[in-house]
Amino acid sequence: MDSARVRSLASEILALPDPERQQLAREVLPALLGTRAGFEEIDEALRDFSDDELRAMIARARRRASDLSEDEVAAIIAEGLRAARAPGRR
Repeated sequence: MDSARVRSLASEILALPDPERQQLAREVLPALLGTRAGFEEIDEALRDFSDDELRAMIARARRRASDLSEDEVAAIIAEGLRAARAPGRR
């Protein structure tokens, strides 16, 4: 997909009314966040959080996925960070 098409889609999305953007986020965001670029953006955004904000986010994630062990949570986070920081990913 060329960059002009991406810019066009981005403009169209940003112009949507809030309820439609919310629905689009629920339907599309999980797929986008699972991409290399998604992991990179998550990694970059996490750098801006304070330690307290990160702790709160982790606590919320643990409550939502209470069936995961600490080792599983750590492995998921580590894999996401590895994917985002891998050579040639920028």
